[in-house]
Amino acid sequence: MSRKKILFVHPLATIGLRIEKETKYPPMGIVFLAAVARENGYEVKILDANIEDNSWGKINLILADFKPDVVGISFTSLLAESASRVAELVKKTNNRIAVIAGGYHPTVMPRLVMENKNFDFSVVGEGEQTLMELIRELFGSRNFNLVKGLVFRRGEEVVQTERRELINDLDVLPFPAYDLLPIGKYSNLASTRKPYVTFIRSRGCPFLCTFCGVQKMFGRRYRCQSPEKTMAEIDILVKDFRVKEINFRDSDFLIDRANVEKFCQLMIKKQHNLVWTCNARVDMVNEQILSLMKRAGCRLITYGVESGNLEILNRLRKGINPDQARQAITLAKKVKIKCALDIILGGVGETQTTFRETMDFIKDTDPDYASFSYLTAFPGSDLYEEAEKRGWFLNKEKNDYSYELVNLNATGMTTDELSKLFNQAMREFYFRPSYVFKRLRNLNWPELKNNFKGSWTIIRNFVNR
Repeated sequence: MSRKKILFVHPLATIGLRIEKETKYPPMGIVFLAAVARENGYEVKILDANIEDNSWGKINLILADFKPDVVGISFTSLLAESASRVAELVKKTNNRIAVIAGGYHPTVMPRLVMENKNFDFSVVGEGEQTLMELIRELFGSRNFNLVKGLVFRRGEEVVQTERRELINDLDVLPFPAYDLLPIGKYSNLASTRKPYVTFIRSRGCPFLCTFCGVQKMFGRRYRCQSPEKTMAEIDILVKDFRVKEINFRDSDFLIDRANVEKFCQLMIKKQHNLVWTCNARVDMVNEQILSLMKRAGCRLITYGVESGNLEILNRLRKGINPDQARQAITLAKKVKIKCALDIILGGVGETQTTFRETMDFIKDTDPDYASFSYLTAFPGSDLYEEAEKRGWFLNKEKNDYSYELVNLNATGMTTDELSKLFNQAMREFYFRPSYVFKRLRNLNWPELKNNFKGSWTIIRNFVNR
């Protein structure tokens, strides 16, 4: 009997994105799932529609040539509309193909997803074990009610089974199926080397930020790979894929300080020709750990500062203050790690005065990069529930969930005033003569090409607004 075939699809971002469109991250959710499926004997392909020049044509071609038995579509709320279109296309090609939805959006809105009859199943939460059990039942006794973490239809009834337990030991997961991706095509506007990949060491986040729903997917309990497991996988990336830069996409890289210290020591010992970047909270760093990270190849750290105003930070339940942010930026500069800030525009209670406070903070601390986004209420987040209760959504039925577009107003400003903040923030930060001269002075040859692309993207999108 021939092996069953599974196609994993990362849907195309079709919504009106600007700078977001230039960010090309490997779809790590399906990269993990594909590795597990292959380990269990299935024939597997991945299609990342955001990388393909003719993505819809490519989907049709793969469906015709590969003839999958199962199509798994993993998507966030941002990609929900595109995912529905992929499911429709699959069913039109062959109605007998089982279509499985997974990822963040199907986890927090599973019954809404199942209103689309082109989806046969939704996987809720971590999908590795659930998917394998589902496929065994699909081609076996079809007792889907025995599979934890699943939503499916029984006639006209939508059935949801009990939630599956979280994976305690992430070391049991196989090496991600990077070989099924066009590795050379990935980058972001702050990356400097290729091949470039993203890497996720951990799952779960214990913090309480209102705008984040990651705990609905992975829980609040933090779990992390061992340093030895991470190092073994990096060895493969360097040896077999010639990877030169890794972006650790964990919610917070530094939650387990002892783990990070051991990892850095292993990296220093290996001496790979490799740089890496990560995310961290400003209250999780000190000079000692940053210095060790620098020696281990850390090139850039991104802090979720969000705002320079304490009241807004408290309303977002960030659990940090501007003084901590200022100190964290100073320490990164001291050990010569480049620094990027994530900034939220239109936080709850934002006014022109608080916006000015944030911009003054950013220009005073002078990070290497600043990423601006509007406050966005994703399904599953506490902010989403609050926005519903308070009527903050501008058009809830047509919420595109893009960070670059205003989709709610929880501020003390008019929506027109709010919608102008992105341009104003970009102009004030990136078009300062002092910033331009600093970037030109500090550029090195490996950075030149990508920084030119990033700068041109910023300028083009700024002019076109």
